[in-house]
Order: sequence, then C-alpha cells, then structure tokens
Amino acid sequence: MEFVHPVLYDVKGKEDPILFHYERNEPQVKRVEYHIELEDRTYTLQVDSMNINLYATGVGILSFFLKNDRPDQWDPNAILDINQFGRRVMPPHSNEFSQESRGMIARTISITGLSGDEQRYRDTFDYGVNAQGNQRGLHSVWSPATFIENLIIDLSPALKVVPVIDDRMLVNCWYGNTKLANKVKGDSERTDDKFEYGDFWYQYVFVDKSTEVTCQNTGMKKKLLDAATYCRWQNYGSLYGISRYSMVLLTNEDSFARDVLSMHMRTIYSRMFELVIAQRASMLRFSGEVTEVSCLKLAPGLNATNKVIAQRIGSLYKEYIRFVNQIYFRSVTAQDQGIEMYNMLLGQFDSDEQIKDLDQEIGELYQYVTLLVDQNRSENGEYLNKLAAIFLPATVLAGIFGMNPVKDLEGDWGFWVHTALIVGLSLLGYKFIKNIGGRNQ
Repeated sequence: MEFVHPVLYDVKGKEDPILFHYERNEPQVKRVEYHIELEDRTYTLQVDSMNINLYATGVGILSFFLKNDRPDQWDPNAILDINQFGRRVMPPHSNEFSQESRGMIARTISITGLSGDEQRYRDTFDYGVNAQGNQRGLHSVWSPATFIENLIIDLSPALKVVPVIDDRMLVNCWYGNTKLANKVKGDSERTDDKFEYGDFWYQYVFVDKSTEVTCQNTGMKKKLLDAATYCRWQNYGSLYGISRYSMVLLTNEDSFARDVLSMHMRTIYSRMFELVIAQRASMLRFSGEVTEVSCLKLAPGLNATNKVIAQRIGSLYKEYIRFVNQIYFRSVTAQDQGIEMYNMLLGQFDSDEQIKDLDQEIGELYQYVTLLVDQNRSENGEYLNKLAAIFLPATVLAGIFGMNPVKDLEGDWGFWVHTALIVGLSLLGYKFIKNIGGRNQ
C-alpha cells in the first residue's frame, strides 16, 4: 500500500523523512565475501549488498544480503550452520570465551573485498585478549563484533551501537531443496511423521545449529511449530516459517522457486520483515525513554527544571504519535498471503501487546506531566493568594483613609509611623486569615 512506502523506502527530497537509507558501494562493483570459520569448516557467501537504514524513532538496522553460490554449501546441515553461526555477532552468556570450547559462536567471522584494512572487518571473538583480562560479555564490555562496529563507524563515527532486540542478527532465508520439498508435500496422519514437526524444520525456523534441537519436549515443540509455520502452499512443496528470530522459506529448485519465490523473499518479504523489526525496536526504544524520563528527579521549587522535563515529555509524546501513525501499521498490503504473514510476524514479536503496554506507559507519563503543570499552577496561585493576603489590610486602610497621611501623625517620624501601622495591621490580618484557613481544614 502506498501509505507504507515512506517507512520502507528512502524517498529523496521528502521533508522530514522517516527513513534514511545508506548502501556500501563495493558489492556493486566487485566481489565481496562473508566468511564464517568454524572448527572443521569455513563457509563463504557472496555479499550482494550491505545496507544501513536509520529511522526517525532513533533505531537503525544493518542488513547483509548474502548469496550462497557454492554447491558444496547447499546441504541441509550447511544451511543450518550458516544461519546459526553467521548471525552470532555478540558473545552469549556461556563458556564461549575460549576458542577450544566454543559451541555457539564461530572461531572467526570476516568480510573481504571492502576498501581499506581488511582487519577492520574481521573478528576472532578472542574476548579474553580484547578485554585485557576482563571477559567481554559479562558487564559493560559487552559489545558487538569488530566488523559490525567498523561498518557503522564508516558511515558516521558519531553513531553509537547499542543492541535493542537481541545479541544476534535475525535471519531471512530462502532455501531450495527438492528432496526436502517433496517431504513437505506429504500429509501423514501421524504427527511424528510430518515434516513440519520434524527436527530439521524446527532447526531451520528457530535457527538452531545442525547438531542440536533447542526444544526437547514433543508437545511444546509442536505448539511452537504450529504458531511459526505458514503452510498455504504446502502441497506445492513450499513451507514458510516465521519466528522471533527468522523469516524463512523452503521450496524445491524449479525455475519458479528460484526466480520468483526467492526474489520475493529478497525484496517485498524482507522489507516487511524489516518493518516489523523496526517497529519492535522502536517500541523498546520508546519504553526505555519513558523509563528514563519518569526517573528524573525534580528539584522542589525549580519551575525551570520542571518545564524542561515537561518539554521533553511533550517531545516524546509527539514522536510516539508519529510512530503510531507512520510506522506501526495494522495492515501493509491488500494481498491475502501478505496479510496473513504480516499478522504472523506481529504475533511472533508480540507487537499488539507491546503497543498496548506502551500506550499505557505513554498515557501515564502524559498524565504525570499534566499533574506536574497543574501542581506548578497551584503553587503559583498559592503564592499569589498569600501575597494578596499580606497586602489586604494595607489595601483596606488605603481605601478607608485614602493615600493622604493622618494629620495627627504628621511630623519627622510620620512616614515611619505610617509604615509601622500598615505593616502591623497587615501582619495581624494575614495571621487572622491563616487561622481561619487552618480551622476550615
């Protein structure tokens, strides 16, 4: 739909755009490769493009479009390992600090063919050495791979890399395998025999490595796969998988699958996937900002400080309204398959519940700033009332006797006598009014 285009595509010349799109030039003019080195094997994929999309909500997405053009890397286990180890760009909280004991991250990930020093785009994940005695991954030293940071620095050194959704990249993958696609067509009555409940499909959808399945309960595994499998075209041998980590497709290897379905995964479905990622990241960003603003301490009586906080909350509320209107969509297409897959993505990312919670947080914060403004008004009104009470007796005296001095009190000390009389009566009047107010309370 046309109203979705501004958040999917960088429209040149548009005033106050939502999206800023940047691409690396090298993959367009020469071969750039993404290398994943494991203990017993190295996988090499061609980099078709590398993009950075920056959104007006303060989040950004770095994307790698990779082509597996080597037949010796087309077997199912290779696909699983490429997806699992290729996306690990931060250390998991486990015993992964020694290269000899690794089971979840690669020994090395590197990108070759880019301009400049290739060491800038290579990381051996040697955390003990890089952290100088403090193992990275446990405290403030937790940071992404060197090549991730340097790719972003190449765009702008001022950009700060902070993971929002996860410590791993998300996977968008098309895999053509006729043998597996023929198994997809089967419609066995036994759940244990169905391909869509098997180990490979679970590993492919939930991005496990080839040697393990991270769900060891049959009932839970079936429940997760039911929610993550889109099987509209199952009898044609095509099966889509959508999870919190991935959007994948398994098909056969005929020309339609290679030329049409794979293209859809690289284009319109990848943009839809990125849109949901941007929505999720933006919601987490807003939630963090709400927490930060609500924790600010107010100095009693400093209205300037309160005003600044109110302005910050107002700006946050304005950006949130823009996010809801221009980035978070209930529907992005009129096509049935697109609607169904988009709803599955929203469900997997729990977007509807997250937006409800965020609405409540923003609403409470807005009520807070309204209360803050009303409190300042009440305090200012109270000061004015006190000031009026102090000068009320003087006003009454001036009204009764006029502004002329009393004749009997004229002389050298007349001014001071008049002043003392007015001040004394004012204090008595203020005390009288205050006592009445205290009794009324």
